[in-house]
Amino acid sequence: MLLRVGIVLMTFALGFAAIVTLVAAYDEPMERAVAAKNAEPDQASVEPLVRKYPKVKHQEVKATESRPEPPPPEPPPEPPPPEPVVEEEWPMPTQEQVEVASEPRHYNLPDGAVMGLTVEALGIYDVPVYDSASKWAMDNGISHIPETSLPWSNAPQRNVYLAGHRIGWPGTWSHLVFYHLDQLGAGDRILLRDRQGHRYEYEVTETFITDPTDSWVMGQVRGRDIVTLQTCTPIPTFEKRIIVRADRVES
Repeated sequence: MLLRVGIVLMTFALGFAAIVTLVAAYDEPMERAVAAKNAEPDQASVEPLVRKYPKVKHQEVKATESRPEPPPPEPPPEPPPPEPVVEEEWPMPTQEQVEVASEPRHYNLPDGAVMGLTVEALGIYDVPVYDSASKWAMDNGISHIPETSLPWSNAPQRNVYLAGHRIGWPGTWSHLVFYHLDQLGAGDRILLRDRQGHRYEYEVTETFITDPTDSWVMGQVRGRDIVTLQTCTPIPTFEKRIIVRADRVES
């Protein structure tokens, strides 16, 4: 009887020990799970392996937008005003040359000349006129400023602008060609003749003095068909310009 009781108690003890072992084995993964769950916030704070672009602060953007622009480049300096031609740069004419320039002088139209200029009051006939503002044109006759009218231009008004030397160079057709331009007066006639022989006649209406920078004299005048002659004055400084204007008349 006692032996049977002892066996029952031993069996009961073995069963209880097995139950405790099972419970302990079950609790261990649960504790691990709880510990892992409690550790999730720390794991979430780990920087993921994804490239992030930091946000631009509003203050930085504003500072960039308000950055002053660089100042514009300085304009190039204005060219100095034209210096007056000094006496030493021009061969002053002799008395004999001035006397020759006071007599009638006849020219012809070489290749390249667009027309001839005749001013009987100056004693010049068919001086070649070149459609060029170059030094070569001035040294070989009369320069027609290309930006201005020609006598045959199809326009409601015209200003045929011609420039010539007051002294020029000996041995060329520019020499003393406009030496006596200051002697022209109202009523004197100016004649232009093209290479086909067509004549364009004008009558002097005004004479005045300007500065070398007064480019307005090359512009057209409303309702007028004119020719303008220009040369330098006074001798020998040539710091001003003589302007002679003549209006078109029926030839």
